[in-house]
Amino acid sequence: MGKKATIISLAIFKEILAAAFSLAAAGVLFFDFLKVRPSWSLWTSWPSFCLFAAFLFLLASLAIAFQSRKKIRLIHLRDDLRQTLIDNGDDSAALPKKSQPADQQLRALFDMSQARFEADHQEQLKEAASKEEMMTNISHDLRTPLTAIIGYLGLVVAPNQVLQEKDQQKYLETAYHKANQMKMLVEDLFEFAKLQSSQISLNINDFSLGDLFDQVLANYAVEAEKKGIRLTTQLAPELIVMAGDSEKLARVLINLVENALKYGQGASFIKLTAQEKSSDQIEIRVVNDGPAIPSASLNQLFNRFYRVESSRNTKTGGTGLGLSIVKGVIDKHHGQVRAESTDELTAFILTLPKEQEKEESSHA
Repeated sequence: MGKKATIISLAIFKEILAAAFSLAAAGVLFFDFLKVRPSWSLWTSWPSFCLFAAFLFLLASLAIAFQSRKKIRLIHLRDDLRQTLIDNGDDSAALPKKSQPADQQLRALFDMSQARFEADHQEQLKEAASKEEMMTNISHDLRTPLTAIIGYLGLVVAPNQVLQEKDQQKYLETAYHKANQMKMLVEDLFEFAKLQSSQISLNINDFSLGDLFDQVLANYAVEAEKKGIRLTTQLAPELIVMAGDSEKLARVLINLVENALKYGQGASFIKLTAQEKSSDQIEIRVVNDGPAIPSASLNQLFNRFYRVESSRNTKTGGTGLGLSIVKGVIDKHHGQVRAESTDELTAFILTLPKEQEKEESSHA
């Protein structure tokens, strides 16, 4: 605002100078140079003097107004570009200083805007490629178990083939297992679609975090025992009551435990821990001692469709949506999620507020 006031003040000053110059130029012309002409008279020169002075003043005023308007528009453009870059996450300290000339600031801001546009464009291309890869993965993950289900059930219902009871039971169990795989994939896709479309609200309630840990781990007791993995919990203090959508937070923990069981080959334990970091903040960790996650992948784990594996794996499968769902739910709770991994331990760390504002309606 101060800069515009300065421009307006300078324009007024220039207008005064223009008026003085116009009067002086007209006076010199009509009362000095033209005075020597025989036809000159004071009575006829005054109207011409006034018209000529007014004409000069008008031309000067138009030039000053055009120049001042141009400077003000440049300032508006500079301020809009600056605010747009700040809104898009650029550090205000990295922007050109306002003390620099406006044209230099504009060039620097345009360069930064172009760089931002290129980065966003590359991100969109990357996301489009990821979506295309996801569709390929979904087709693979749906087609593979579906083909197996049709094949095994075809053997069971074939009229011209008699199966032993144990073979029939084996085929039915395999078909049931494949159907469950499809069910989990469809649930992931449904949950992910809701999070992306913002059609999900939280059902806020108070719950015991220890009870939630026990409920989640109870689902994997048999599978963990078969793999020789101990499931444990640790809370400090032992009773932590927090507010949140317990159903969706359970889904977060389920995704992280399943992730540890799926990719933590050779792990001996999976531990869920929680502690009060402050009076209004809870930190939850899902820890295992399986293989380390490559450092280059840690910052991308929660990106949509990202997979650490470079190729498809028939054992792990998946579309890379599990951790994206984790991030979506935690973001909805106004929390943060990150991963740490060393050769000894891998931990997924959730930081959540202890209290949540209740939402008026739920679309979930």
